[in-house]
Amino acid sequence: MEPDCRHVAPRDGPFAARMRFHQSWYRRHLLRVPPGPYPGKNGVRLGSQLTPQDARAGRNFLTPAIHTSVESRLRETRGVIQPQRVRANMLSSQPMCFNLWAPLADDLELATRLVRRLPGLPAELQVSNVEVEYAPNKALHLNDATAFDAFIEYELPNGTRGFVGVETKLTEPFSKQGYPFEERYSRWMERDGWWWRGDCEAAFPNPLFNQLWRNHLLAFAMLRQDNATHQEAFSAVLYHDRDASCPIALLAYQAHLHPDAAGTLLEWRLGEVVDAWQGGLETPEERKWLGDFRKRYLDLSASARAWDAFRAQDHSPANLSE
Repeated sequence: MEPDCRHVAPRDGPFAARMRFHQSWYRRHLLRVPPGPYPGKNGVRLGSQLTPQDARAGRNFLTPAIHTSVESRLRETRGVIQPQRVRANMLSSQPMCFNLWAPLADDLELATRLVRRLPGLPAELQVSNVEVEYAPNKALHLNDATAFDAFIEYELPNGTRGFVGVETKLTEPFSKQGYPFEERYSRWMERDGWWWRGDCEAAFPNPLFNQLWRNHLLAFAMLRQDNATHQEAFSAVLYHDRDASCPIALLAYQAHLHPDAAGTLLEWRLGEVVDAWQGGLETPEERKWLGDFRKRYLDLSASARAWDAFRAQDHSPANLSE
């Protein structure tokens, strides 16, 4: 028991509650550090939050190198990285994104070995660049805050250059804001090879998949620049195996794609990616990193007994503290 600590939050649905509890369990039993403050709740601690001291020490990241990558990226003061969220919130997709992709950004040979194993991509690609939290020049593209959680550039033996823009989800839903199909988006319909079916603009603001559509449209806009540096592009959604909401949004969105462009949208389950990458690892350090990632985000069986005991105490949304 941890007095004055909540291991789930009143707003959590079943999936988010289970994942938050697992992060709380991981913090207590593997990191062996105390819970941090519950944002906005004075005097209450939340099991999926780190203390300010542990957040600054990089305890939200699987290796010191990943922590170094995060701090370096924060000093650049570009993009949409939120310092408190990435350092202290164990349930956030931002630290998960760094924990998964930062090792590839630091080692392009490793990146090539692993990215080649991702479904839907050319098997002979050579990774030339990996960035976490990437957005191109707004004015030249969608003129909004749309960005990729991970951005992977590659080259093929025939000289073709391509990229993958990845949206990485843990428990957060797609943004509920629906942007209208105004000129900053509609102007791209004039470019050759429009990826969407005719008369699709009426569905664009749908909050179920508007963020997903804007991510995909950003990839199209990058590919259709007047002086484009890439000849092919993909937009990928990486989501947790237990997340039931992402497949629903993807299925609804896919109905608006032109059949010739269906292959530009990739759907990756987190467990499938980790399983595929396992066979591409070559060193003990690589195996430890991916094993720790699996334990942190996928191996919920490790906390199952504690979860069952927690639920047996009949916690209600109005009274979730132990």
